[in-house]
Amino acid sequence: MQKILYVLIGPKGAGKTHIGSKVHERTSIHFLRVEPIWLKLAPGEDGWEIVERTIDQLFQQQNEVMIESLGAGAGFDRLHSSLRQKYIVKLIKVATDLETCLNRVRNRDNANHIPVSDEKVQEYNQIAARVEHRWDAIVDNNAPATDEEILKVIESLRIVQ
Repeated sequence: MQKILYVLIGPKGAGKTHIGSKVHERTSIHFLRVEPIWLKLAPGEDGWEIVERTIDQLFQQQNEVMIESLGAGAGFDRLHSSLRQKYIVKLIKVATDLETCLNRVRNRDNANHIPVSDEKVQEYNQIAARVEHRWDAIVDNNAPATDEEILKVIESLRIVQ
């Protein structure tokens, strides 16, 4: 059976965690929140390596896994390249206006998110806004998207087993 990794990519506050959680609740796709992994890193640990190892462990029991990422930088590029050699990887852009993202970050519960200043959110989001990949799908999450809209996009990517 083919293993499929769905990667939600977008700025901080775009709604990646919300979308991943909804997909996890309503489908057989396992959602791995990546930010908590980064929050627990000890000095000197490679977060990308731990994320990949965790994904590999999940695929021992799951056929479909979803993660979240800004999708930028050399570390992400290495992770993406490595994962593509093992799994089918579907890149999903979570499109949201950057001002909306900033407001969402300001108003969310940060217990499971890396705390960052408004200036850092804007800096990271400018980087994330310039990220271009070969998107397999796009979720317009400005409104935000309804559960049905989210599931329709995800279902369009699922491969019949």
